[in-house]
Amino acid sequence: MHAPNKIYVTLSLGLSLFLLGIVAFWAWQAHDLTQRLRQQMQMVVELEPDYQEFQLKGLLTSLTTAPYASLESPPRFESKDVGIRELDPELAKDLGDLGINNPLLDIVAFTVPLEYLQEDSLRAIVAEVQLLPGVLAVHYPSGLAEELADNARKVTLGLLALAVLFLLITALLIHNTVRLSLSANRLLIKTQELVGASWGFISRPYLWRGLWQGAVAGLLAAGGLVATWFGIDGLLPELGLTRNVEPIAIVAAALVALGMLISFLSYYVGVRRYLRLPIDELY
Repeated sequence: MHAPNKIYVTLSLGLSLFLLGIVAFWAWQAHDLTQRLRQQMQMVVELEPDYQEFQLKGLLTSLTTAPYASLESPPRFESKDVGIRELDPELAKDLGDLGINNPLLDIVAFTVPLEYLQEDSLRAIVAEVQLLPGVLAVHYPSGLAEELADNARKVTLGLLALAVLFLLITALLIHNTVRLSLSANRLLIKTQELVGASWGFISRPYLWRGLWQGAVAGLLAAGGLVATWFGIDGLLPELGLTRNVEPIAIVAAALVALGMLISFLSYYVGVRRYLRLPIDELY
């Protein structure tokens, strides 16, 4: 195969793998984003206006040691004065100037682990916390957890189906590209067989070519994916893509491995096809 053809085949493989990598990466990110949103969902405990300090300490202890306690995010107390300032600083100032009592209540917010984010589990937690001394009411975004979980399943399945479709298209494109590149060598392949060369001997250089072309194409696709990743993170830093390098590292490694595998199999199938063809069908 001439050098321009080798470059064309490698670039074609790389582009196909790059598009597949984009879909796979965003499928991972969509699932990860939904999980992060679920992990940030909080329950809010409103305290009675005349609660005692020991009741607050007992509540915090109960929420810290409960089976549904989050090890990563301990319960957080927020006074009504802090709450009104966070809600509207100007309103807080106006209430103070007019001598009007703060209408808010002191609260305790706590995060619920993912395994408890089902509606029946959340209702059970509410019922348990509601019985603790000093608690007036417990609130949480009803239905949001299950809605997020349902959306996560739909998005993940949709992107997974798209990734599988892209994988099939990529495999077909790579196979056809390799088959066209081998067609120029079909007579050489058959001639080697006719002079007594074994199929393994004939196939070996093409299989090695398939491996290195797949590796180079995978590295090109991985490099393009990493560059795109950093570019998007620079434009949209709020997405926090660079906070976790595991997804991009796994997808990049998978692209290299997949490129080598598909290219190797395509060369293997292509060479064997020409070896099986009768000589009069080669023309």
